Amino acid sequence: MNRNRKEKKGYLEFMIIILVSGLFGGVGALVIGDHGRDVEELGRFLESVIGRGAFYLIVLMSILGSIANIYMVMSVRKKCRDWDGEDDEIAEQIEKYNNRCQGIITCCATITMVLSGVNIVYAFHRAQSLPNIVVMSTLFVLYSLWCAFSEHLLVEQTKKMNPEKKGNALSLHFNRDWVGSCDEQEKARMYEAAYIVYKNSFVLYTGIFIFMLMLTVAVDIGVLPFLILGIIWTFQNVLYMCSYEKKR
Repeated sequence: MNRNRKEKKGYLEFMIIILVSGLFGGVGALVIGDHGRDVEELGRFLESVIGRGAFYLIVLMSILGSIANIYMVMSVRKKCRDWDGEDDEIAEQIEKYNNRCQGIITCCATITMVLSGVNIVYAFHRAQSLPNIVVMSTLFVLYSLWCAFSEHLLVEQTKKMNPEKKGNALSLHFNRDWVGSCDEQEKARMYEAAYIVYKNSFVLYTGIFIFMLMLTVAVDIGVLPFLILGIIWTFQNVLYMCSYEKKR
């Protein structure tokens, strides 16, 4: 009985989600359609602000990010030196801090990469000086290399605390070697985190799709955004299914 109720509740939740999504998309499309000119002007304003500011943001991110990388690497090294080699609780705290530092470095590098793409688009299709492009490209390459090397240094600290861990963070086979050297509990944690990302990505992609549908009523955004979203979405689903079957 309880199982049937849960299944019926699941059908009801599904229908509610569909109705709310349709209502939200329809109302949003009507609102955006009625204010099409305002939306287009807002888009141009944001594009101008982001495009003109991308260069300065890259300079700022490269300088501050490099300083932050140095601080994080040095702080992890200090924590590892102060560790007595026996206290498991402190070791776990150091590993958590190390993982957070690696996550911050990855996020900052990703943001800088996106900003560099915006800057290149603005340079070739808008007004931008050639010296800025040279400076931006140089900073982006140097900062990306420093981020990769910083993560490598942090991984090496983890390997010193856990000699059983294997893998070179600068190698193309790092993920394979690293996962292979993890114990079952660590693998289970990684797989669970990956599944959460997979499920939440579905919500994100759906939201992006609905937003683009509403936006295309007022602005001609072309078909490329839909194709890119479709490729990413399909690739993730196919990769998940293939990986799941391999684990059987």
